[in-house]
Amino acid sequence: MARWLPGRREWAFSAVTFAAATLALLIAFWTGLERPYWAAATVYITAQPSAGALRAKGIGRLCGTFAGAAFAVLAVPNLVAAPPLLVLVMALWVGLCLTCALLDPTPRSYGFMLAGYTAAIIGFPAVDAPEEIFTTAILRVEEIGLGIACTWVLHGILLPRPAAPDLLRRLEAWTADIARLAADALGGGMEGLAEDRRRLARDGSALDALFQQARYEAGSRAALRRLPVLRGQARRMPVLASAAADRILALRAADPAAATALAPLLDAIAARIGGSPGDDPGLEARLAAAEAEASAAGGWSGLMREGLLARLRELLSTAEACRGQAGRIAGAARGDLGAGPMPGHVDPLLVGLSGLSAVVSVCLCCAFWILAGWPGGATAAMMSAVGASLFAALDDPTPAILRFMEGTVLAAAAAALYLFAILPALDGFIPLIIALGLLYLPLGALLAVPALTPRMAPIALNALALMAIQASYGADPAGFLESAIGMLVGFAMALVVTRVLRGAGVAWRVARLVEADRRDLARLAEGRRPADLRRIAAAMLDRFEALSARLGAADAATLGRRELAELRAAFNLLRLREVAAGLPAALRPAIEAAVAATGALARGRLAPEAALARIDAALAAALPEPAARPAALALSGLRMALFPGIQAPPPALAA
Repeated sequence: MARWLPGRREWAFSAVTFAAATLALLIAFWTGLERPYWAAATVYITAQPSAGALRAKGIGRLCGTFAGAAFAVLAVPNLVAAPPLLVLVMALWVGLCLTCALLDPTPRSYGFMLAGYTAAIIGFPAVDAPEEIFTTAILRVEEIGLGIACTWVLHGILLPRPAAPDLLRRLEAWTADIARLAADALGGGMEGLAEDRRRLARDGSALDALFQQARYEAGSRAALRRLPVLRGQARRMPVLASAAADRILALRAADPAAATALAPLLDAIAARIGGSPGDDPGLEARLAAAEAEASAAGGWSGLMREGLLARLRELLSTAEACRGQAGRIAGAARGDLGAGPMPGHVDPLLVGLSGLSAVVSVCLCCAFWILAGWPGGATAAMMSAVGASLFAALDDPTPAILRFMEGTVLAAAAAALYLFAILPALDGFIPLIIALGLLYLPLGALLAVPALTPRMAPIALNALALMAIQASYGADPAGFLESAIGMLVGFAMALVVTRVLRGAGVAWRVARLVEADRRDLARLAEGRRPADLRRIAAAMLDRFEALSARLGAADAATLGRRELAELRAAFNLLRLREVAAGLPAALRPAIEAAVAATGALARGRLAPEAALARIDAALAAALPEPAARPAALALSGLRMALFPGIQAPPPALAA
């Protein structure tokens, strides 16, 4: 349940952040920097609850600011005489940087995104005085760097909260929950565990984000080096558990006596996986004996038993590997980690539409600015770049942009109150800080509450920008109003363009994720994709976690147990391809027909009944041949993955 009121930790966070902003203002005033509010606003942007997140945000902001400033210095003086060309180049830069940000799932993405709209923030206001842009860019980098330094120093001294211990605790709980899920699946199938499976997928995605933050911390790096390996092993367990549970149900339907005979072994394996106290020293021998008996048996029942026991062995070995990795992490052991984490799923259409939205937003704002001769057009143009970039990673950015605009209105009201009612009556730095503290201490505490962050952030940041605090008071009502209206116009343009180009929302994104799995399965069946199991599994598991983050229980019910179907089918297709070369020549046409039917089914070109008939025909041909037993196992796994509601044996094997 979301918490709405700040506690002791949030108030401490706010106090330290305000102290860092105060220090940044003091140094900026003392050194004569022209825009001290840039440094103060940077403090509130950079401050994060963990040391790793703070360092990641600070590095990204500094690098992005430098890159954006450099681009503005190169573009504006050289293209200012050709406004349409300058607008196009700046807009394309913003779109390109946003595209790079969306393609990078690490904290580096913030630096890419910032490089885009920093060029707009520096470049557009400088078109009337291009000879001053180099000075403006240097000042921007200096003031941003000052804000980052003050945040690092005070938060590092007063609130040194590392992310790694929290990550390790949450990872331990997550792997234990995964093991319990797998153990429960062996007892009762997956029907009642679908929501737990989706919850664990969402928690796994959150662990990835926390891991990326913890990488920026100096401590615990030996442990952190092993986390991606453990994460990759553990998230395979629900897939294996789902496959085992399907075979248990099929075996109960086809041969209840065999299912009952295997029940004690299933209970022992579930206890081992779930980490129950005590151990069964004879478990391996019992499992090997059951495998030998199932391999010698014929018919559909024997095939189900052999497939079930193979999945159970994989599940056991994966659970043991996870425990071994967890032990090495706990001891911060070093050593060979094998392959690292694989890249996950990126939707190129979504990325392209997001980059295009930024380009169009900037171009339209600039066109209005040029044609209308509006003095506030520079503010609108740069805010359109900010608005189109900040929320581009969301499935539907429009609610977030609307919320940001609401916060901007409140920020304008607060800034107007300070500029024209409070600040004129103050004289000196200390009264200024006391007055700002009355707003920013409670605002900072609310900002630290995760449920309130999206609403408080635009107030905190835009109020500082609109107040534009400097060493001497010089508020201009007309200029203030123009800036506030420019901000809202820029965000409104980003809202409209984003709504037009990316208005499909969450349902469209879910459909794209499901379709991407089916395309991968089709390409694998058609031989158009290299058989890299790790890459395929990583991409499909990333999509499953992305789906889990977007689906409620009612939505997920429409997918049912097909959530992992394409991934399980991909495993079995690869197994089938591995053994196909050693099959008798007479069997190969039936096997190839089943593989082709799988690809056609994934592309929607073949009815499910027709695909099932071809798979069953291949099964009927392969099962009597001892040399084709591995192919029959893979075909049965393919059948159960693609048609989970059909536990009955193929008609040719029913007798």
